[in-house]
Formats: sequence, structure tokens, C-alpha cells
Amino acid sequence: MPDYFDYSSDDTEDDDQYGEEAINCNEYDDDDFYNSDDQYSGRNQLSDYTSEGTNRTDSEEESFNSIVVDSPGGKTKLWKPIVPKDFMPDVDAIYQSLEEAVEMYKLYADKAGFGVRLNTVTRFGDKTIKKRYVVCNKMGKIPNRSTDTLDPEGSGRNKRNSNFKITDCKALIKFERLHMQTNACKIYEFEENHNHPLETKEERRYSKRARRLSYKDKEFIARSSTSNIGATKAHKLQASLQGGYENIGPEAIDYKNFRRKIGNIIGDKDAQLVLDKMNMRKDELHNYTFEYKCVDSVLNAMFWADETDKLYYKEFGDVISFDATFRTNKYVMIFVPFTAIDNHKCSINIGAGLLSNESIESYRWLLEAFLKAHVKHSQLVLTDQDPAILQAVEAIFPTSNHRLCMWHIMKKLQAKVSADFLKNIDFRKRFTKLVWNVYIEPEVFESRWKLLMKKFKLQDKRWFKDMYRDRKLWIPAYFKDMPLHGVMKTTSRSESVNSFFNKYSNSGNLLIYFMMNYDTAIGKQQNAQQKLEHDTKNAKHEMTLPSGLLEHAAAVYTKKNFYEVKKEIFKAAWYCSIDIVEKIDGWQVVMITQTDKSKQLKIKCKVELKLPEKEVKCSCNHFIRTGILFRHIFVVLKNNHVEEIPEQYILRRWRRDAISSHLLAMKHVAMETEDDTFKLLTEAYSNIEYCLDHFKRSNEKLLEFVEKTRTLKQAAMEFGSSNQTSPDNDEEEIFRMLGIRSIPNEINIHPPASIRTKGSETKKRMVSVIEKVVAAAKKKNRMCTGCNQYVNHN
Repeated sequence: MPDYFDYSSDDTEDDDQYGEEAINCNEYDDDDFYNSDDQYSGRNQLSDYTSEGTNRTDSEEESFNSIVVDSPGGKTKLWKPIVPKDFMPDVDAIYQSLEEAVEMYKLYADKAGFGVRLNTVTRFGDKTIKKRYVVCNKMGKIPNRSTDTLDPEGSGRNKRNSNFKITDCKALIKFERLHMQTNACKIYEFEENHNHPLETKEERRYSKRARRLSYKDKEFIARSSTSNIGATKAHKLQASLQGGYENIGPEAIDYKNFRRKIGNIIGDKDAQLVLDKMNMRKDELHNYTFEYKCVDSVLNAMFWADETDKLYYKEFGDVISFDATFRTNKYVMIFVPFTAIDNHKCSINIGAGLLSNESIESYRWLLEAFLKAHVKHSQLVLTDQDPAILQAVEAIFPTSNHRLCMWHIMKKLQAKVSADFLKNIDFRKRFTKLVWNVYIEPEVFESRWKLLMKKFKLQDKRWFKDMYRDRKLWIPAYFKDMPLHGVMKTTSRSESVNSFFNKYSNSGNLLIYFMMNYDTAIGKQQNAQQKLEHDTKNAKHEMTLPSGLLEHAAAVYTKKNFYEVKKEIFKAAWYCSIDIVEKIDGWQVVMITQTDKSKQLKIKCKVELKLPEKEVKCSCNHFIRTGILFRHIFVVLKNNHVEEIPEQYILRRWRRDAISSHLLAMKHVAMETEDDTFKLLTEAYSNIEYCLDHFKRSNEKLLEFVEKTRTLKQAAMEFGSSNQTSPDNDEEEIFRMLGIRSIPNEINIHPPASIRTKGSETKKRMVSVIEKVVAAAKKKNRMCTGCNQYVNHN
């Protein structure tokens, strides 16, 4: 039991000394006594208190009033509570323990409409409590203040607007132990009159006691933060769930204070807690990888990948991309998720890392950790033009094909040419058609590029020269023979994943919060994939054409890929025709003409088929680019009465059985939060919700259920009042909510200081469009070397 005034002698503080101490006591919350509910279990002569008055429910309580009486001198008014006799303290009443006695007075105070706090305590020689005073929370004298009318501003000092809630109220109760050998105590003095009005029933929800956070509130705040819901929004959401603000005790500021308290408790232990948590996963989870790097005891980088990530990479890691994103944590560490495409053509995570800077060394370390976790190299790695990433990929993935994002490159075009070129529709059409063309050979691209540069006099422009020099890193013609190079041509997948993760995080996150947000986001991603697996398994597709190929595709492909194959088979039947069929060296060579909806000629292709091996190839190379057969091949297969897609052309990465369902159901994180207490709480919530859902239509059953919960509540109150010797440990609760099993004894790793990156905020307000226009008008124009005019572009 916490004691705020500890005296080793038997002397008791005089009542006239309460004033200054009351002000000091007002700064404390005695969790030892404030966490129980409004009941007590014992009363006179060590007997259990079983009066009918204690069986009232909240809905049956009366709105008790007070009467105004004159003070003994008649100078002031006093308020005397009108409380049922069952709740009135009696002088010389005996209780089994001091805790029980204090609980009784708290119940009385709640019925009367005032708050209480612990005050003076005296002790025996062995430090056990001898006497305890419990006073009205408005006890205490207002401290003296200095005022100078000649200096109303206080010499420039900013004065805080404040008020005092204390009124020097003398209402109190005094308990004393009967003797040292027993816990029993009695009331030896009781003053019931107050010098202030008492709270009405409607006002009591604003009292400090009513605003105390329950475990449910604390857990709700912690759980909400995993979905990037702040304290204020969590309070609004809780009010909506509970049917209004009048049904919840704590205010929004109480939610915010608890969230801040979590941050204060974590403090400089943030990095150490994250490392301990991730190392625990590494030790307990099968095939979990976690690597980190520290420089001078400061966290510099970390990488992690669980068993599911590795499984995804094994099946879908032939084409990957990664891109850095910022503003996900308060230390401005750079978040780098690695992305692949699954058999439903959805983005999936295959690992992630945090870096403290964007240096070549940092990216090399990250890619080395990635390679250590996944062992094999990817066929194709897609990134943006970041120079550090370019050198790191070249060094760590020498056997992989590195491709630059075409969208980022094309986006820069408008800044590299003059306004006249941007307005030139012919130039834009020619340039776009050339760089995105997937059918031409490298030699054709090079000749057309040179002609285009010559026609528009761009051969001396530095940017175009640089892009031509790096053409093998971004032009599709140079990836023509690379399998699946058409699956990803831009980092839009990574950009989308970054946006997805940013919805679950914010720039003020501690690292421990960021990891919780990450787990929530990954859980949503994997839940979405399980839903797609379920939809694919239970889908009954409509066959629009009487084709064995279509039925076979429905049996082997996922739902998404089946629709794509179905479209190709449909267009093969309606838009493709066979012109010439020849036999050359055992191959059936077929010339195909493809038209559009208006029957206009679109393209001609050559398809070669070798039977009975069912080996087939098309000059359009669509299967090499995407891993799915194109319409030109389907028309030839149908013409040769082939009723099933050849097995060698059904890539495992697109099949519905690419990943077994039981592996998808595995949890991706350690069960660190699901201790026995957490499981029991979850089951209790679930049971109550289930009962309410089934009894809501029967008043009889619902009333019976409510009566049982009242009995349980009464038992909880009695348990609470008899277990007040140790206060709730907020720190222990908070760490359990955050999934932390043990508090580190010493801090060996510290979080990095905030760094400035290219994605960092400017700390400046947003500039309006009008301000931008005005600033541009005032800006002095410079002569452009392209158009030889004084303009704003370069």
C-alpha cells in the first residue's frame, strides 16, 4: 500500500496542518484504493455486510440530495449528505481490514456525491499502519499569491490561467487499528458536513474517480494504435460503440494521457524493446529471420522475414521490386518493404527492413540480409533510379537482371524538354510508342531512337544521352527474351504497398508501435489472400464457350488468372483467324491475323506447333512476358482439337494450388501477446457477445443473463475489495498489451537520432496555388538552351 506520509512514531498530524499537505496529496492517485468497484464486503463486529441496500444496481440508484445547514458559528453554510442509513459510516464500527473500511467510505462518498483521497497516516514501530485519515478531495487551503497593481504584466512573465478545486473542506473519516496483532480497525471520528455543494448523479461522471481508465479502455487504446487510430479518434469510436459520450467515463484527454504515458514508459527503451521482441520471434518461430546492425550502440539497420515471406519468395520471387518510403516512425528511419506478385496477381510482402540512412553501404547491408534469408537470387529486380540502390543491386545481385521503373523515367520527361515539345503531340506519341514497344528487337529500337533524336534535334541533350546509355536497364526490347519481364514494368506495385503500409503508420510512431502497425498491415494482407483462396476454391465459373480449354483453365488457374485466360480464349474465337498453315521440319507453322472490334487489321503473328509434344511458340512472345498463353496460340490449339492446356505452359506461380491452404493459415508473428490472461479475456468477451446476440430477442432470457452477470459483478467487487494490497501495475499491463514479455534490465541499444532524408518533411506549411503563381511571376526568367528564350523551364 503506497503511503504518502510516513511517520515512525505514534504521533498523529493535527487537523490544522491539513491545508498544505492536502495540496500536495492532490497530486497523487492512490491506485491501491481507486481501482476497486463501489462495494465493500464487511462491516460491524467482523461480520459480513449483507444489507439489501448493497444489492442495488446502477439503474435502481436514487438521486440522493443534500441539505444545507448552518455552521456552528452561523457564518457559513454547510452541505450535509442525505444518504440511506445502510451506507452511513458509524463511529466505533469495526471492519476486518483497513482496506475494507476505506472501500466502505468510498462507497458512501460515491452515493453522497463527493470524491475522497488518502491523507495522514501514522505507524507502529514495525512500520505497520496504526491510523489512516481519508478526507474529501476538496480539502486543503488555496496557497497565497503575490499581486502588484503597478506591474500587472508580472515583469513580462507569462501567467498561466488556473483555478483551484480545493475549498478547505473539513469532511473526513479517521480509522485506527485495534492493535498490532490484527488487521481489524474501527472508525474513531467522522465529520460528514461539507463546505461546498455536492455533485448530482448526472455530474458524477465528470469526477476523477469516474474518469479512471478500466483495463478495457487501456486495451482499446493500445489495440486501436495498431491500426493507426490515435487516442482522440479511439475515444470517439468508443463513444459510438457505447451509445454516446454519457455512457463512457473517461474523457478524450484521459485517452491522450494514457497514450502519452505509454510513450513515456517506453522512452529510450524503444530500440531495445524492438530488438528483444524480434529476437524472441527468431528463437520461437520456425524459420524466422531477423538481422540488425548497430553502430556505437545505436540502431543503424534491421531486416526481418518470417516463414510465410520465405514461402512466398520461393514460389513468386522470380520478379521482385523494392522502394523506400519515409515518415513511418519518429526517428525518420527509412522503411523498405520487398514486394512480389502472388498467384492471384496481388502484391505480397516477402521481407522488410529499416535503415537509418540512404547510403550505398546501408542498401548493401539490407540486400545481403535479404539474400541470407532467401538464399537464391531473383531473376528480375525492379527499382527506381536511386544511385545508392543501383550500386547496391549491382554488387549484391550480380546474376539478377536489374530493371529501372519506366514510370519514374517517363515522369521526368516533362522537366527535361521545353514546353514546345510537351505541346507537340507528334513527339509525345512517337516517343511513348517507341519506349513502350514490347515487340521490336533491340536493333530496331536503337535505329528508331536515333532517327527520333535527329528529327527533333535532341541528340545533344544530356538527359536523352544518359537514358540511351542506360537503355538496357529500362527499354522492354532488351528484356524481350527474359521470362516474366512483363509482370512488372514499373515500381507501381511497391508504391502501392508503401501507400498501404503508410495507412497503418505515421511519422510520430515509436519503433514498437511501428512494428505493431506492420503486423496489423501484414495480417490484413494475408487475410485478403486467404479470402481470394477461398473464393477461387468455391467459384463456379460460367462457360461462355463450349471449349475444353476453358474448362481445363477453370480447374487449374486461380480465379483472377482464369478470367484472363477466358478473355484470351474468347478473343481467339472472335478476333483471330488462320491464314496459312504449313509443315516445316515437323512443326506446324500457322500465320494468324488478329483484328479489332471493327474488323480492322491489328497485327499478324506466326505460331509454331509441334505435335504430339504439344510444344508451341508465338512470335508475339506473350507467354514469355506474362507466363500465360495468348489468343494466337489458343486459336491454333483449338484448330488442332487440343482440349487441355499443355502442362509445360501452366506455370506453377499462376496455379490455384501454388500454396497449400494450411500454410496460408499460419500466423506470421509469434504468439507473444497471447498469454493465458489474454486468451481468457478474449474468450470472455466472445462469450458475452455470443450470449447477447442470442438472447436479445427474448426478454426473459436476457433478464436471466443480466441477473447472472450481476452476481458475477458482485463477486468481482468483493474480490476487488479484498485484493487491494498491491496496485495495478500500469507498466506491466502496458508491456503485456504491446506484446512484450519482459522489461529489459539494461539498455544496450538506443534508437537513432532523427535524420534528414529526401522524403523528410520540410516543417513548413503548405503553400497555396495562388502563392505559387505569385512567386513564379516574381521569379526572374532564365534563357533556356533548348528554345533560346527567357522562360521558367530549363
